Amino acid sequence: MTSVQTVSLPRFLPLFLIAIGSRIIIVVVGCILGSLPPDNRPIDQGQLLPGPAALRAQIAASSARPIEPWYRWDAGWYVNVATNGYLNARDDQVVLGGTAFLPALPLCLAAAIFLGINPFWAGLLATNLASAAGMAVFARVATRLTGDAKLGLRAFVLLIVFPTSLFFSAPYNEAFGLLFTSLALSAWLSEKPIRAGFFAALGSLSRLTGISLGMASLGGWMIGDRTWTGFKRAAILACGSFLGLILFWSYLGLVVGDPFSGIKVQGAWGRKPLSLWNIWPSIQSIYNPEMPFWGEGFTALSFLVLGIRAWIKRGAFWGILTLVPIGQMMITGTFLSGHRIVLAGLPAFIEMADLLRHRLLFKIAIVVFACIQFALLNRYVHWEFAG
Repeated sequence: MTSVQTVSLPRFLPLFLIAIGSRIIIVVVGCILGSLPPDNRPIDQGQLLPGPAALRAQIAASSARPIEPWYRWDAGWYVNVATNGYLNARDDQVVLGGTAFLPALPLCLAAAIFLGINPFWAGLLATNLASAAGMAVFARVATRLTGDAKLGLRAFVLLIVFPTSLFFSAPYNEAFGLLFTSLALSAWLSEKPIRAGFFAALGSLSRLTGISLGMASLGGWMIGDRTWTGFKRAAILACGSFLGLILFWSYLGLVVGDPFSGIKVQGAWGRKPLSLWNIWPSIQSIYNPEMPFWGEGFTALSFLVLGIRAWIKRGAFWGILTLVPIGQMMITGTFLSGHRIVLAGLPAFIEMADLLRHRLLFKIAIVVFACIQFALLNRYVHWEFAG
């Protein structure tokens, strides 16, 4: 079990209010940027189900017209799944494409539709509330783990301003992954494995990277705590972490006839069947002349280094938790979506905060991160960046 430092934790409510304030600013800025040229949205070419143009028209015809710029790329697929179900969520190019997207956000959107609530407002509100709560819980986790309240607050700020943290405000599953992972880590540090396993299950219903909690708990036990008590704690967290994904796969088996459809359909976006042999093609994809992934490669390498540092300084649990998402990405043969996938490596932000103890360096990092996030946000709302 990871040693926990005795320290006065920052209060949840002030942290939540700061985080939700940052989310509101990001959402408003995105809406303003989206109203400005250029208009680069893809042109529909006879999709079987509503594509970008039809989705835009649907949003524009409702009260959600001001937030239309936030429904880009994968957000359309989440709406597609919520509206049509996993069996019928597809387009001309990708049959059963909706099975690639886990059910946390689609369930929220479907519930809103059932209750007669505008699903577009519901999706954006749900993700921003979830991410703000997750950020607040994460700050408390970082403080408790390190015994350093200032470090915990620095990690909190770095998570808010990190360049791709804009996706914690987008109607994507990232916000739910952040919230449930943070809650699971909080329960884990409080030595409440059943609660941790419950939130880990919800985490793996949000993002495939959610299983990193289970792998971290088992790996941490094998390497650092080989007691029977430690094994029981690790096994409970691991069962919860894997249960969410097993439930989703079982559901896909019943509905579409193939529990692994979500993995297989990833080939439509350039990912290969999962294999350790794909590590080298992933590295090669960094400098692919047709679609290079320089930024994703640099980000993944940085998180790799931070994950190793977390392993050395905090223990195997925290290192594995950071490294598993990177490993998951690399066995697909591409760094596609790498900017978003690394957001699951939460301990990396604790290590960043530890390295940026000098006040000037911390301020520089905040400014640089915020400027890059602004640039990426501008690209996202103009259909130029999907994460």
